[in-house]
Order: sequence, then C-alpha cells, then structure tokens
Amino acid sequence: MVAPGLLAVALALLISNRAQATIFEDLYLAEVYVTGQNNQQLRIGARAGLLQVLIRVAGTTDVQQSSLIGNALRNPAMYYSQYSYKSTNVKFQIAGVMVAAKILRLSFEPSAIARLLRDAGFPVWGSNRPSILLWIALSDEQGRRLISNSDTSGLFTSLSNQASQRGLPIFFPLLDLEDEMKLSTAEVWGSFFSRIEQASYRYNPDCLLSGRIQKSESGQWTGNWSYKIDDNWLNFTNSAYNTEDLVAGIVNLLADSLAERYAIGSARSSVELRIESIDSLADYAAVLKYLQSLMPVLDSFVAQVRDSEVLFRLNTEGQIEQLIEIIDLDKKMLLINVTDQKRKLHYRWLL
Repeated sequence: MVAPGLLAVALALLISNRAQATIFEDLYLAEVYVTGQNNQQLRIGARAGLLQVLIRVAGTTDVQQSSLIGNALRNPAMYYSQYSYKSTNVKFQIAGVMVAAKILRLSFEPSAIARLLRDAGFPVWGSNRPSILLWIALSDEQGRRLISNSDTSGLFTSLSNQASQRGLPIFFPLLDLEDEMKLSTAEVWGSFFSRIEQASYRYNPDCLLSGRIQKSESGQWTGNWSYKIDDNWLNFTNSAYNTEDLVAGIVNLLADSLAERYAIGSARSSVELRIESIDSLADYAAVLKYLQSLMPVLDSFVAQVRDSEVLFRLNTEGQIEQLIEIIDLDKKMLLINVTDQKRKLHYRWLL
C-alpha cells in the first residue's frame, strides 16, 4: 500500500503554462507500510517495494509472471542500496490489536534493476516520461464539477497515488478564468474533444486524459475515460466501490500503452544522426551531453564535422522508432528527414 501524499510528491504535479516531457525523479524509490522495524517486516516490505519499482521501470505488471523475477523477490536485499523508516498516524489491526504503521522507504540500484529486467526479457522505461494533463468531471452528492488539486472527494489523492506507482507524471489544469472561458464542466462531461484540445494548448501536454466520473446513491463509482496519446482518442469504462480501484483501471491502461511506445527493449541497432545548427562549442557540448543522456543510446561517436553540421553514429537499444519518439518528447531537436529505413536521421538543434 502506498503512503498517500508522500509518493504524490514524486509526481511533480506541474502547474505551468508550458508542460513537457517530465523527469520522474523517484523512479527507483519505493515506499510501503510496515508494522515494525524487525528483519521480518524489512523483508516483507522490501519484496513489495522491489515489485513496485520493477513494474514502474518495466512499464508492465507482467513482471509478476516471471520466474526469474519471482526468484529475485525472495532476496530483495540484493537490489536496494539504503532504506529508512518514517512514523505515521496510520494503524492496522493485527490479531485484534491496533498497531501503528511505519513507512519503509527503499532506494533501489538502477543498474541492478535494469540488469534484472533485461535478464528476464523485459524492457526498461527511463525516467524521461510524457506529461499527462487531466480534465476530470465529477458528479456526486456535492454536484457536478471539474477536479483540481484541491479536490476533497478523494479522486485527486487516488489519481496521484496510482500514477506515482506506475511512474506517470500527471498534472491538473489551473481552472482559472482563462480555463473557464475556454472549457466548461458540461463540455468535459459531454466529451467535446475538440474543445478539450483547444483548452489544453496553454499547458502543452504530451498526452490528454479526460474523465466523466459519477458516484451513485449506493456508493458505486463509474468512470467513462478517454485518452489521447497521438492523434486519436481511445475510450475506457469501468466501475468500482472506491476511488483507488476506479482510477487504477485507467492508470494501468494508460501506463501500459505508454510503456509499449517508450520502454526500451534489449534489441541492438545503430543509427546515424546528422544534426545541423550546432553553431558553437557550447552547442556541441550540449548536443553531446544530450545524446549520451538518452535512454536508448549505448554509445555515440562523431563521424564528421562540416561547418555547423555534425554527423553522429549511435549504438542503441530498442527500436529506432522509440529513439525518434523519445527525442520528440524532449523538444530539443527538430526532425527534418528520415532515410535508409530510419537508419539515417536528420535533425536541427533547437537550443
């Protein structure tokens, strides 16, 4: 179980006018509840934390089906570098006795996690992840309204916690006068996608998630969700008797969809990047540093320099399409041309 509010901080809920792909800072940090600081509780908590991180980094819950992952979960101490405890006001009933819970925080080693996932045949999804703007219309006993980060229904906390578990950087609109002029609650409720897209321009998100949430008199929650990753809107509907289960369905679906696109497999390949508008030594150093920071890039070499244009040869993991999409997320280079079955890419440096 994730500590409410603590992991939400890791989301870096962006309230700005230019949201872009976001660095998910705590990709390898797990927080779980335990009922003591003895070795048994540490092992139990570390197993839960390791699984939490593996799912977040692989981008899929399928890791639970792997026998190699199962063996690793029996010895989680091999994969974390440090841990600490924090007191909470939460209590659990154990054998009829109320026991105060603590939060166990574990920092896992990125290289060890990546090696385990590679050995088990799973991809590795880096910390640079697409930002997701949420337009959520809720109808409950308080009426119909749009959800913001000051919501008291529990949906905000549930969405934050679930998104944090899967490593999704979500953020909510300001719902200020400008938003109110561009988009109404009724338009979100009615899934007027063109209006939602127009109102989202100021935030420049990588993805959009729209939801119509209703709570019945019996206490059941129903969600009608729509999400846009590329040019098309896709739909999903689910029901639950609590907000955590309700939002888990759409968050897991969205995380799986994004991971299929951005998580890097173990296949090796090479590609040439011709980058123009490198006008100074500072530009050259920035480009080199940027290429080395890209998750798919294993190593890079300068093959040719001609005026303000530099030809790089990269050895990469995953598909070339994934490299193109990750570069597009960062908005530091503009793709000009693709040739030779995507083995040669021509970019313009924008910074």
